[in-house]
Amino acid sequence: MSDLEEAFTGLVDALATGDLGGFYGRIDPRAVILDEDLPFRVDRGGFEAHIAFHGPGNWEGFQWKPSHARFLTAGLAGVVTGFAMFRGKPVDSGYRLRPMLFTQTWHREDGDWKVTSWHQSPIVGHVSTQSPG
Repeated sequence: MSDLEEAFTGLVDALATGDLGGFYGRIDPRAVILDEDLPFRVDRGGFEAHIAFHGPGNWEGFQWKPSHARFLTAGLAGVVTGFAMFRGKPVDSGYRLRPMLFTQTWHREDGDWKVTSWHQSPIVGHVSTQSPG
């Protein structure tokens, strides 16, 4: 496992265990984040505010489950792409399942990887078949 894969696993595990400090600590404060649930770009602070807005009192539970991740490093830069499933159970309604694609750009500084951009969007918005001839 590469050190980028280890950093990504640390990000995923921190979120899965509710360690938001550890999760946010792996994201550069200046990061550019385009989330499927927001209509505009945010930095880490804006993403933290978005997560806080949903608050633990609004959810019985949620998970961000990545799969089929691919990793590429080139010098001090790294890219992680893959699929993810957001699974959530709001307190007052049914379940939410959102399949999506994601791309993260990472940068290594002083031996530590940080997310510098993160884009995720629903699969339903992507072309799924080849254009007609």
